[in-house]
Amino acid sequence: MLQYDPHQHVNSEAWQALDESERIESVRQYHRQNRIRLANESLHATTHVIVENQVALGDTFAARAVLLRLMAEGLDRHEAIHAIGSVFSEQLLPRSERRAGPIPMRSMWRNSIA
Repeated sequence: MLQYDPHQHVNSEAWQALDESERIESVRQYHRQNRIRLANESLHATTHVIVENQVALGDTFAARAVLLRLMAEGLDRHEAIHAIGSVFSEQLLPRSERRAGPIPMRSMWRNSIA
């Protein structure tokens, strides 16, 4: 299994080669090994994975460019992952409460964080 470290850039090919459950487990393991207490470990790890998946897709989505911009502005990579994940979560929650149907991911990233 890949040793995930949110402070280090992830090898996109290695990341995409993992099964989704392996990605989530690698994120959980990082937080457990570093004794980072989380209110909801599964949700936290899944949010990391969603962001890392978008970053791994390169220029297909804005996430990679936003991650690099946030880091250039002074956030460490882990903080930047959280910042992007929080925008994603804010977009997801209101939609799920309204039951608005499918989320147009590509436009959501471009409109919210680009």
